[in-house]
Amino acid sequence: MPHLTEEEILRSARVDRASVAPGHDLAEDRRSHLTACATCSIRISGMRKLASALRSTEPEVRPPSFDALISPALTTERAEPTARTSPRTPSLSAWDTARLVASLVWWQARLVPASLWPMTAVALVALFVFAWRVPDPSLGTVLFGPGVILLTVGAALAVCSPRRDPGSELFHTMRVPPPVVWLTRLMLVMGVVLAASVAVSVAVAAVSSSPQSPATLIGSWLGPAVLGAGFTVFGTVWRSPTVGTALGTGSWSMSVAGSHGALLLGPLPSGIRHVIVALWATTPLSLVVAAVLLAAATWLVSRPERSLGEGRLG
Repeated sequence: MPHLTEEEILRSARVDRASVAPGHDLAEDRRSHLTACATCSIRISGMRKLASALRSTEPEVRPPSFDALISPALTTERAEPTARTSPRTPSLSAWDTARLVASLVWWQARLVPASLWPMTAVALVALFVFAWRVPDPSLGTVLFGPGVILLTVGAALAVCSPRRDPGSELFHTMRVPPPVVWLTRLMLVMGVVLAASVAVSVAVAAVSSSPQSPATLIGSWLGPAVLGAGFTVFGTVWRSPTVGTALGTGSWSMSVAGSHGALLLGPLPSGIRHVIVALWATTPLSLVVAAVLLAAATWLVSRPERSLGEGRLG
């Protein structure tokens, strides 16, 4: 039978196991060999003596305690506190700011649903043709305003939900605050839709035989459109697109009712009629309410649990 291997010799000669018989943890056949083999026994005995000699000449090394290592450093730090400077965001030059704004607008424009622009163009062309070709010019201008309001509400609904945005997580990884990113996209879409609607309104006033001027025609829908978009955006961010759609549709209905005055609001008390007519028209009151709604929606977007979580309704 072959002699014990070096590993078996070292394992049997461990100093901390000197009280244990050599070969205690070896296999049965290896223990039998060790009992009968003087060479292996001598090797184990010599290895044990060597280990004992080394242990007696080299003191045991123990790592220092935690207090011994850390306490001097803490004492020095308390005695001589170092100046702590909070990290500062490097200031941007005017050129860098312009580049950042242009880049932000460009990337937000790319995230707008691709179908929104052609659908908006088709809707405005349809409204223009209707107002131009309708037999009764006054009817065309009357229905043109509600159509633009409905288009504006729909455009706001298409881009204002941060919870259903595939890039919503990126809001919180960018250098620009998340509300600014979200508001940039919303203002971009709303600005394009409103500017295009103004241009179409001017064209309608030019080709229509209705006595309404471009300013009057624009004023008939601008305030209600902005207010309806405010209700839509707030409801969507606050709860869900379903709630935003309901609020936007309700605002559109109130604008239609307010534009007809006593015809549709006759049963209501005069005070309520005056409030509806003043609110759903192009007045300072409607613009202030719309601004408050947009500010509230922007504040909600700044909260990650709102912009990253799922709504409880819808």
